[in-house]
Amino acid sequence: MSIDQPDAGHLQVGQRLTVTIEKLATGGDGVARPEGFTLFIPRTAPGDVAEVAVTEVAKRYGRARLLSLVLPGPDRVPAVCPLADRCPGCQLQHLRYDAQLDAKRAFVSDGLERIGHLRGIEVLPTIGMETPWQYRNKGEFIADAREGRVRLGYQDDAQGFVPLPECRIHHPLTMEILRATEAVATAYALPLAQLITRVSPSDGQALAILVCWAWHDQLPAAAEALRARVPGLAGVLWSQVRGRSVVRRTLADPLTGAKALVQRLGEWEYTVSAESFFQVNTAQGTRLLELVMAYAGPLDGRFMADGYCGVGTFLVPMAGGALRAIGIEEHPAALRDCGENLARYARHDVHLYEGRVEVIFPRLVRKGRQLDVVVLDPPRKGAGLAVLESMAKLNTARVVLVSCDPATLGRDAGDLQALGYRLETVQPLDMFPQTWHVETVVLAVKDGA
Repeated sequence: MSIDQPDAGHLQVGQRLTVTIEKLATGGDGVARPEGFTLFIPRTAPGDVAEVAVTEVAKRYGRARLLSLVLPGPDRVPAVCPLADRCPGCQLQHLRYDAQLDAKRAFVSDGLERIGHLRGIEVLPTIGMETPWQYRNKGEFIADAREGRVRLGYQDDAQGFVPLPECRIHHPLTMEILRATEAVATAYALPLAQLITRVSPSDGQALAILVCWAWHDQLPAAAEALRARVPGLAGVLWSQVRGRSVVRRTLADPLTGAKALVQRLGEWEYTVSAESFFQVNTAQGTRLLELVMAYAGPLDGRFMADGYCGVGTFLVPMAGGALRAIGIEEHPAALRDCGENLARYARHDVHLYEGRVEVIFPRLVRKGRQLDVVVLDPPRKGAGLAVLESMAKLNTARVVLVSCDPATLGRDAGDLQALGYRLETVQPLDMFPQTWHVETVVLAVKDGA
């Protein structure tokens, strides 16, 4: 056995070998199988013949890094961004866009089959974008301070901090704010840990949250200086890190200017506070809204619920056609935004619940309520069995499930089938071009409905 084509049981960390990439796995890594052993290799494309170095060996799989291309696969294209081989923000820039869409359809199919144990479910072709660049309206960037200079970028587990002088998937105003924040944070010696931005593409206005390790007396002056540098920056807020990681932080307090934006999806306008969730891709968010409303069907004379209503993205347009509508949201700021957005369109006969869906749905069951149509757009962890079981007890006939993770989608879809629902439509939507992430809209209908 030659050293570059080892037996699977003898792979060692640091070993070099030449492999052929068979497909992409969910997560965007290429999959090779030297001697039948599964290797995951980032930044590779189906059909690539590549020289790689093994970085991890487990019992059933291993990981490797790309050293060089011996022969590029048919779907490989030059990446637009010069940082594409280093930056963790994009995983698929080296793939033709139509190949990205095909891969995301396969990710969804794999989740349904492997996690949900569902066979024979048709997954429709992924709906893509005409121009899959500069689409992100929200950014989160890590700060790195060295030698008196603050830089912003991404944190990569393997390479550490990756500075971001430019990014092709973010709105141009986001990058303008990023560069201005680097200059201002350096000039005012701010203890900056993270920058969060939000842009409204329809009117060119933006918000910035300066996440700091601690309060700094120069924060108000720095915020004014930042707004002076970026005309479209409508407001600056600040937040403090709790502990040692930016994952935990205080709610943002305003320093200057606005603390909310008006976002638009098609004909609908929404007030969105700095920390409320909103779809990061405005163009595809509009398409998502259209799909959800179409799958929900006519609401005349029906009771409907939006289980994770946020600022009212789906609830506001749909409530006007329903006999009765409810929205559930555990984030107080988002729920306040939702109330304002309902009032904007005179949606007065809507009951809003503050809390978790897994708590509110059982409460409705105990009250003997029924729901004809339910929309669920949960966070990445998915809805979960407890939510779906209580929803089924509400005699829900029609469920529109929105998912941003193929694995939790597969789990939830399998649970829905076990609860007596059939999956009528599975439609992937490319909300996140150049990355492995994919949004999926599923219509599930109760058997016999």
